Amino acid sequence: MEAGGGASPLGQAVLCLTVGLLAVYGLFFIYSTGYIGDAYPVRPNWQRQIVWLGIGSALGWLLSRWDIRRDDWRLGVWLGYGVCVASLVLVLSVGVRIGGARRWLAAGPLFVQPAEFAKLFTLLAAAQVQGHPSWRWPVRWGVLLLVVLVPFTLILAEPSFGNAFALLPAVMALVFFRLLSLGWWRVMLFMLVVAALAQSAGLAWLRHNPPAFLEEGQAASGQKTMFFHDYHIRRLRSFLNPQGDWNERQAVMTLAGGGVLGKGYLQGTMKGLGYLPRTVAPTDFIFSVIGEEAGLLRGTLPVLLLYGILVSLGLHWAGRATDLRSTLTGVALVMLLATHVMVNVGMTVRLIPVIGLPLPLLSYGGSFTMVTLMGIGIMAGIARQRSQPVPDAGGGASRQWRLGNLLSIKVSRLENTSRHDAP
Repeated sequence: MEAGGGASPLGQAVLCLTVGLLAVYGLFFIYSTGYIGDAYPVRPNWQRQIVWLGIGSALGWLLSRWDIRRDDWRLGVWLGYGVCVASLVLVLSVGVRIGGARRWLAAGPLFVQPAEFAKLFTLLAAAQVQGHPSWRWPVRWGVLLLVVLVPFTLILAEPSFGNAFALLPAVMALVFFRLLSLGWWRVMLFMLVVAALAQSAGLAWLRHNPPAFLEEGQAASGQKTMFFHDYHIRRLRSFLNPQGDWNERQAVMTLAGGGVLGKGYLQGTMKGLGYLPRTVAPTDFIFSVIGEEAGLLRGTLPVLLLYGILVSLGLHWAGRATDLRSTLTGVALVMLLATHVMVNVGMTVRLIPVIGLPLPLLSYGGSFTMVTLMGIGIMAGIARQRSQPVPDAGGGASRQWRLGNLLSIKVSRLENTSRHDAP
């Protein structure tokens, strides 16, 4: 994906190299998860992943050439949002049920997961709402709530708690930076600190005082509501249990077994012997496979470094955008990617419950891979923006916050921040 124009040659080279390395890493280890010995055929997941990477790269390149400040972009965002909502409704009625959840639409031999595309277009639409220069604050926040709540509820009803949850941090980032542009940064920082402390305290309390329905024998199989099924309770119960369930234990043991340098490519014993189930090894727990075979220095640490570079580039380009809506779009996409990384790694090391979020560009999955590359393409398009003002951006003054030495966030302030525009 090309990021020319407003982006420096070094920046676009780093982006292409980072994405390419992550994609190649993913292909190698998806192949590894399907390998059980020279005498047995390798699962074709890696071949399918090449196809998804090709399609996703083409879509990402096309999106990187589209100036997101134009009116036709806004029309495309709302059309895409409408198609995604309609697809989510369709999934609930005629979707393919796999593993107790109805999340896929069948297109011949292919299966498409509309929730992945819905996450992307929901955030794009939310950024348009939050960056609108003329809406009064009750309208803006009311429309934002509606735009997010509709797909969030439909995704929960599949049920797909992980995909629904992945929307929340990105939406919170949108709200944070919107209020930041209005000078409410002290309030937002205070709320973030309070939320972090409350989350830590709540988790500690749950571990020592689990509710009755989370105790063994209380959550009988078959219990479910509209949004939560019995396996959600089993996952939470296993997380609160110091030993966890089978998948969680094997994921930790697989990751730890690689040590510093790993056991060698295709030499992973936990994965090869099936202790780490082959159904989840290429998706939820690909990070464990990388750790076992490549180790800390050659596997997991370089992967995390590459993600850090990708996030830093995205935030840097979002900060240099020429209008508020572009900044909010970039921030939301970066936060979505970072959420997937943090949650997946956290699941692997048992810091958070297993909710089924894959690793961007590494985990096997067609819809998610395409959406990830589409999001990266949009970030590259933001980097291409030139420095001329945009008519609907208000031409207002700007404030700049520096977050470390790697990135600089600049959020444009709208001129009409009068009393009716306060949050």
